[in-house]
Amino acid sequence: MSEESSQINVASNYQNVMQKIDEAARKSDYSSSDITVVGVSKRIEFSRIKQAIDAGLGIIGEIVSTELKKKLPQIREYSTSTDIQIVGLMQSNKVKFAVENCKLIQSLQTEKILTLISKFAQRNDVIYPVFLQVDFSQTSKPKGLNQKDVLRFISVVDTHPYVEVQGIMAIAPLEFENNPLLLRKLFTRTRNLFYKEIVPKLKFENPQLSIGMTSDYEIAIEEGSTMVRLGTAIFGPRLKK
Repeated sequence: MSEESSQINVASNYQNVMQKIDEAARKSDYSSSDITVVGVSKRIEFSRIKQAIDAGLGIIGEIVSTELKKKLPQIREYSTSTDIQIVGLMQSNKVKFAVENCKLIQSLQTEKILTLISKFAQRNDVIYPVFLQVDFSQTSKPKGLNQKDVLRFISVVDTHPYVEVQGIMAIAPLEFENNPLLLRKLFTRTRNLFYKEIVPKLKFENPQLSIGMTSDYEIAIEEGSTMVRLGTAIFGPRLKK
């Protein structure tokens, strides 16, 4: 553990986050128990992940990388109940590892990756859960499926019996980061499209809306998010590359 990391109180960070989640949820007339927290641990050493698990964190969010492959055995040995979810874009050569070792992929947005998920899920005789990564911001460089494409994509997923859409995930564009008004409008639009157009097409009974990260999770929850993905808010600064 670095000297800087040793001075970070992850448990205190986690409790502060949960308090803010509770306050944001109350503004939308629901409970913090309705919100799932994913602790994004990219470039976070295991000692800090361990502290978060001890504090109550049940889900770790990661990208498939050499770092995850090294940390995964430590996490599994320490806590068999902690789930690992993939929250970053998938590469073709990482899909097999993800399906075999991680609970869910939040970032599906291409048919190529869908086909590979289906292949490895069928090989392992499991129905594998995914979120579709969407972007309803209407910006020039979207980070996910737009409104029209996501509805078509759901129909494509339905042709793969070993893959199940259990929700959607969105990342706000960087240019929205310091503009609460734009963020709120985007999250509201995403929520409305999710419940009006996407949920009726899903077979999963309790689909999740995964929007909100460290810089905007309180607004996201106020606007209806049921899952937030938090890194530095819980773990503190990431290690340098």
